[in-house]
Amino acid sequence: MRFRTNKIFEKNKQGKKGIGIGLVYPSAEAIEIIGMLGGFDFVNLDGEHGLFSPESIDEMCRVADGFGLTVTARVPNIRASTINLFLDRGVTGILGPHIETAEDAQALVDACRFVPDGRRSWGGGRGTYYNSTPLLDVPGSERTEFMQQTNANMLVMGQLETTRAFENLDAILEVQGIDAYAWGPNDLAQSMGLPGQPQHPDVLEAQRQVADRIHAAGGKLNSDIMVTLNLPELIVSGARQFLSDHA
Repeated sequence: MRFRTNKIFEKNKQGKKGIGIGLVYPSAEAIEIIGMLGGFDFVNLDGEHGLFSPESIDEMCRVADGFGLTVTARVPNIRASTINLFLDRGVTGILGPHIETAEDAQALVDACRFVPDGRRSWGGGRGTYYNSTPLLDVPGSERTEFMQQTNANMLVMGQLETTRAFENLDAILEVQGIDAYAWGPNDLAQSMGLPGQPQHPDVLEAQRQVADRIHAAGGKLNSDIMVTLNLPELIVSGARQFLSDHA
């Protein structure tokens, strides 16, 4: 059996960042196009603010698998049942939103990783090869090799997007199993009493200080390991260039 390997981790081992495209609405066709284009490592689905159903996630993961693309997703919340809906489709990278405490961080890790690194529930979806012994090809029924390889290729990221998260940063960083952290600048600005001002100097300075603390503790930001071009941004910038060229 061929285990799913995380292409972001593979690029990081080469001293490079994973290159991906972000979607806020389902489009298997977009994934097929970038798969045929080549050069991309992953696809990210915004499951918190995007328009995704389990069926559409399943379809996009299937297309991505065919082109060797890793699928990551920002989930709507960090409940284990919610995260399972993504993992059981074949998603191998999770960004958990609104991580504010060490308990939140631990819940995220527990939902994403199998024992002994977490408490992920075993499911029968395509993410676990439909729980089929011939497909898993693991002696007995424990699936230990599959679980170990899945843990090793699972990217877990926590999104820090409030002043409360920043206040609890030291405790959050003590939780084992989170590979990187991300910002939520709009929500952070709002929590700082600066709604609608994610580029305010105070917001940027708070992020800079926290980034320094994360790096000092040996942690990483998602921007250290990956770069994402969002499809709507690509469409808008391309459309603007087209209009400019033909004005």
